[in-house]
Amino acid sequence: MDTTDSAVKPARSKPIPKRDVLPYILLSILLAGLLAVLGGALFPPYYQAVPALLWSLGFCVSGMLLGFLFGIPRTVPSGTVDVPAATEVPPNASNTLFTGTPSPMEINSNLVEVSDWLTKIIIGVGLIELKSLPGTAHGVADFIAPSLHIDLPTAQAIIGGVMLFFSVHGFLIGYLLTRIYLSIIIKRADSLVKNDSVRLDSGKEIEVSELSRLQQKSLEDLQEAVTGLLLARTPDDGPPAVAALTGLPAEQKPANRVLWLDDHPRNNTLLVEQMARENIKVDLAQSLAQAQALLQKTPYALLITDMARLEGGRRVKDAGVQTVREVRQAKPELPIIVYCSKDTVASYGQAAEAAGARFITASGTSLLAAVRKLVEEH
Repeated sequence: MDTTDSAVKPARSKPIPKRDVLPYILLSILLAGLLAVLGGALFPPYYQAVPALLWSLGFCVSGMLLGFLFGIPRTVPSGTVDVPAATEVPPNASNTLFTGTPSPMEINSNLVEVSDWLTKIIIGVGLIELKSLPGTAHGVADFIAPSLHIDLPTAQAIIGGVMLFFSVHGFLIGYLLTRIYLSIIIKRADSLVKNDSVRLDSGKEIEVSELSRLQQKSLEDLQEAVTGLLLARTPDDGPPAVAALTGLPAEQKPANRVLWLDDHPRNNTLLVEQMARENIKVDLAQSLAQAQALLQKTPYALLITDMARLEGGRRVKDAGVQTVREVRQAKPELPIIVYCSKDTVASYGQAAEAAGARFITASGTSLLAAVRKLVEEH
């Protein structure tokens, strides 16, 4: 099933991301400062434009570099998270779907360490030399003023303003952009380097985030199925319900093949894994044509199909009904299960039953029980 044809609650629509205006604001302020500097060259006091612009950009870049050093995000030191030995999966465990745990690699943090070291030195030296800071700034202004080719007092005042404005604004640019965007870049890079995946019993690897999402769906489905079973259970129907959910050990069961038609097979990974543990081999198809080709080559115990699906480049909401109808014409003896969302069951459930579907469900737990029953009958 795809994300819009899920067996659990439909996903909420994602809000449209707002455009980040911070870089534009900082750039606008910088351009305004450069235009002010350029205006002093075009209008009184008519100083030299090129030296003024070069020194302005130089102070801005120096401030950006300092802001970059101060804004580099700190990372959690390696080894601060201890994984208890109890989390290791025993080799003979049979009630787990996957073996192994993520083993993240240590990320190189030399840049963070250098930044921390330089930041402390700059702060320490700055506090010690704080009294001499005005004299140093005045000396820098005296050094730069002659390049403007105007009277010295005016040139010193202009250089002082340039120094203050572009240094402070450059620091804000470097600090804010580094603090916000470098954190995102580092996090993405770390996620690519780290091994955030686990290996299933079948040998397939799945990301931890995807595994968590699928397990959450399974838990919600299981809770709903158990609640319905407890509410509907009577003393007379207890044993059949238990018998439908239990069976022989997997190694004692005959091997069976099931064909699952779904254009988003990744959403069914855990269900397919559970069937494999029951000695049920699942072949995957993502289109009706592909499924029909497999049905001609291989005898299957049953067919599982979704409802809404991409066929021929367009989305067909009742593709499951068409699949049931066409497969029943070619193989009338083949049981067909429709696995789709609750809304889709309400919309197309009767049509699928009329077309010849043996079972229609939005529950993964009910699906597994129906598969076991039909496989045993086969």
